[in-house]
Amino acid sequence: MSSARKSYHHGNLRDALLETAFGLVDSEGVEALSMRALARATGVSSAAPFRHFADKQRLLEAVAEKASSDLRKRLDEAADDRDDALTQFRAMTVAYVRFAAEHTHLFRLVQSTPSVSGAFLGEVNDERRLKLIALIYEGQNAGLIPDADPELIALSGEALTHGLARMIVDGHPRVRDLSSADARKLALAATQLLQRGIGLS
Repeated sequence: MSSARKSYHHGNLRDALLETAFGLVDSEGVEALSMRALARATGVSSAAPFRHFADKQRLLEAVAEKASSDLRKRLDEAADDRDDALTQFRAMTVAYVRFAAEHTHLFRLVQSTPSVSGAFLGEVNDERRLKLIALIYEGQNAGLIPDADPELIALSGEALTHGLARMIVDGHPRVRDLSSADARKLALAATQLLQRGIGLS
């Protein structure tokens, strides 16, 4: 503990607190997180967290920002090194839905935190939308996607992706307690049906 406390004096306490809070929310939900529980789990005094987070709400916002950043990174990584537009789209859908299944509490926190969800649904989703539309154009130029309105195809893809994720975190009876592997299968099957529905080969 002495080495850990020494590192905190060098400015790492905020990161340690955030990582601990992130883990608590991820595994047990928002209800399990309190400033006292955080201090105890991190091994610091009960006053220490307040030096970096004014209150629990500020702490939760920081956790939500980190979760949003992690999800964004997953989406970017999923689209890397894919052969064509369709496999990139499916990989991004799978990554989004799997995050909801694997980190239900964190996904729910992101969606319920206005300052974070607004940015995610705005800036981040704008980036995803533009990237998706670019992929659609790429697929159309390659003859993989028919000559339909890219905006409409992108909107359909976003509705499918976010809809599946919301069903999982909301505990819909059809997808309750879905494992990560099953979430992947569901996302792949749904995107395959979407492909057929818009006439993709």
